[in-house]
Amino acid sequence: MNKHNNMTQPYWLPLSSVLNPQGNKQQPLIGFDDEFVDIVDYILRITHRIWEQKNIGLCYRYYADICPVFTLGAYGENIEDVIQGTLKTIAAFPDRSLIGENVVFSEEANEHYYSSHLISSVMTNTGNSEFGPATNKTGRVTTIADCVCFENKIVKEWLVRDNGFLVKQLGLNIINVAKHMANIPSKDKHTQWLNDEFNRVVAIDHRVASTPILEGELAAFAHHWLDTLFNQKQFAKVHEFYSLTASQQWPSGRMATGLAQINGVFIQFFATCPDAKLTIDHIAITPFDETTTDVAIRWSLAGHFNPQNSELSELKQQPYFILGASHLRIKNKKIIEEITVFDEVALYANLFKAHALVNKAQLEENA
Repeated sequence: MNKHNNMTQPYWLPLSSVLNPQGNKQQPLIGFDDEFVDIVDYILRITHRIWEQKNIGLCYRYYADICPVFTLGAYGENIEDVIQGTLKTIAAFPDRSLIGENVVFSEEANEHYYSSHLISSVMTNTGNSEFGPATNKTGRVTTIADCVCFENKIVKEWLVRDNGFLVKQLGLNIINVAKHMANIPSKDKHTQWLNDEFNRVVAIDHRVASTPILEGELAAFAHHWLDTLFNQKQFAKVHEFYSLTASQQWPSGRMATGLAQINGVFIQFFATCPDAKLTIDHIAITPFDETTTDVAIRWSLAGHFNPQNSELSELKQQPYFILGASHLRIKNKKIIEEITVFDEVALYANLFKAHALVNKAQLEENA
């Protein structure tokens, strides 16, 4: 549990207050610029400067020269990749806003800080993007950016964005966009990372409950939640984890309120990947108020695809991997709000790419 009581809180604060904190320094932040009072302040203000104010060059100040950035759809390795990706996104969505909904953090070893930044963005697609030609339509997207920060720089990042919901709002078909993206060549390191992550997750014995990577009741709760519902698929136990009026947001616009609807989201998702297993890669826990706590979880899931849609039948039993993240708000030992994010468009694009490689190998073998 966070030992700091006066950390920066993004909730319901005017932008002027977020950008001009008046409080005293709450964390040592060794090696960081003196202006930052805590890691939450650092993440909120550098995000605003780079994205809202379009100061792309500040990436050189706030990202390490070598900074691996992992996403389900691509892999970046250095500061130039970060800048190129940022420019491409802003060119496609020039008015993109980034509303900092929450930052859940942890203090790591050796003066490193870990942040899980929940972001809502509203943006209009006036330029060509990885999804295709400009649609001139406006959409909202949820992103969770998990960063490792050290001495004023982000040194590693895992970025998950709900592109499925965005694509729908742009008037596009997720499967058609995925097929389009599958034709964009992947970096060898991205393909290798996907394969390595798939093998890492499936090698774990998920019949044994996972060992909490943090001590404490809430960390144990998070592990039990994922073991029970994601790995054991005991959906009848959903009431053990959620309040009766809990809200749930899942990728591609899936929204649920109450136990029955939440159960439905899980069952519909796992019907497409019945053998899927999940492992927790990081947990951060931050108090929200005196009675409520936020838990951020980065996780990895691997399994084999079982399409419920004839359009995807060629992908049946195709192995796949998901990089995902969840933010839970917990009160009285129950989840009152869950936001889970992963990129469903990239998931399908990776499936189509892998399927094409298998077909190519078979044709070469038979030639």
